[in-house]
Amino acid sequence: MHYYGNETIMSLEAVLALRPNEVRILEWVRTYEFLENKYGLDDPVNHFLDIRIEPDGVRIRKNAITDFPDYVTENEELHPDVETALPIFIGWAQEILAKLEQEENQ
Repeated sequence: MHYYGNETIMSLEAVLALRPNEVRILEWVRTYEFLENKYGLDDPVNHFLDIRIEPDGVRIRKNAITDFPDYVTENEELHPDVETALPIFIGWAQEILAKLEQEENQ
């Protein structure tokens, strides 16, 4: 986990264990653009996620990297609280990890 200003960057795997109170404390969490493979090397991931507490609610975004560091937002949702946003955020992380695992097994 790394901290840049008020932004915390963590792995997709760490997101799976993220709890609402942690999001409230951290306020802004983003996933890495890289994922360690079975050889201990970093492979690029074509997506990254972020969840951020804002004055009007909790914003979650699923972003696709076009030409690093450029990206486009594929999906964005605003929720009234962390409890409703976090399950969707974790679901997106699970989808990305499942897709990466499927690609690795091909």
